[in-house]
Amino acid sequence: MNASEMREQIPELGYKEYWYPALRDGKVGDKPVGVKIMGEEIVFFRGRSGEVAALANACPHRGGSLRHGDCHYQGTIACPYHGWVFNEEGECLAVLSEGPESPIPEIARARKYPTRTLRGLVFIWMGAGKPAAIEEDVPPEFFEDGNTLVFSVERNWPVNWRVALENSLDSHVMYVHRNSLLMLMEPFMQFGRTGNRVRIVNDRACIGYLPEAPKSGREYYPKLAACWPKFDFRRAWLWLFSWRKKWSQFPPFNNNEEWDMHTLIDGRRVRGGGHHLPTMFRYDYGTHMYTRCCVPIDAHSTRVIYYHAARRNSAIGRLLHRAFFHLAYTWLMHENFSQQDYRVMGPQRYDLPEHLSATDSEVVAWRRLLLRARGRPRGDAQPREGADRPVVKIASMAN
Repeated sequence: MNASEMREQIPELGYKEYWYPALRDGKVGDKPVGVKIMGEEIVFFRGRSGEVAALANACPHRGGSLRHGDCHYQGTIACPYHGWVFNEEGECLAVLSEGPESPIPEIARARKYPTRTLRGLVFIWMGAGKPAAIEEDVPPEFFEDGNTLVFSVERNWPVNWRVALENSLDSHVMYVHRNSLLMLMEPFMQFGRTGNRVRIVNDRACIGYLPEAPKSGREYYPKLAACWPKFDFRRAWLWLFSWRKKWSQFPPFNNNEEWDMHTLIDGRRVRGGGHHLPTMFRYDYGTHMYTRCCVPIDAHSTRVIYYHAARRNSAIGRLLHRAFFHLAYTWLMHENFSQQDYRVMGPQRYDLPEHLSATDSEVVAWRRLLLRARGRPRGDAQPREGADRPVVKIASMAN
């Protein structure tokens, strides 16, 4: 199966047997809140314990919209049409339009979705089966206390989740983002003919890494009879930010090869980036861990939730980093940098035949990993290991 055929096998609404971020805990107050995830309308409200609970938005009576209802009593939600009242388990406790003697059929249950709140973010299990351990699907920094800061920022992109995620570890970075402020701080690099090498870890993560440092600076293109970049003004920016510590000088964020996207080659640690199931791209920047999580809304739109994790040992350090994140970093990364991605993804055609470059190897490996995702029906066509590019076995990082 080639890469384009693999692309067609990946469902446009994603895989449901996973935990996904849904919304900020603080968004759910006295009123129910509706969110669309993977084509399903879901309503969130406070359960009896005060934790956020989730039910299917449609009332099992006649399909009334629970998100437009009320939470008259603690831990319940009432349908706005006939006043059928449900608890967080989806059980109907009363029918307010009929009186306390109303017979309530036991089959009239609203579907319950398991939820878990971590670091102020509500995660939801979208599958029909028993939930997997949430630690398999959520980054380890969400389970830490003390000095670890975790922020999240949400954006909606009118593109399919597959498009939003495949925009990641290929040669586009130094072209699309060449004039972003973050990239002006770095040398201009060319991926070369082969780009990243790839490896799969624990059948959950796909890591891309460069065995050798890419070429840096301007290069001459004979058929153009010209150089790229056309101008060499970046040297002034590089001098201005020469005080910055190199990313490679920082230790791994979690010291966990599945989540850190690092690789050991002949005892030498190589920083990389990559994907993690179900819908994450991660990169360890040294000073912080960056994650782009793409949650399908429907076939044509994606909720992009960025995780930003950092460790600071002092209260003043955490306060300063919090201020930096909200006052500067959010604009630098999520507006100035990532909006450049959207400008090329928005008009991208995802239905045409592809002629891939060797620098697309991490994207191909990600598609291969998705075809082994949890909950994929048995009997579906599976890609052969190494069908598009050999997987190189190398040393693992010691935990």
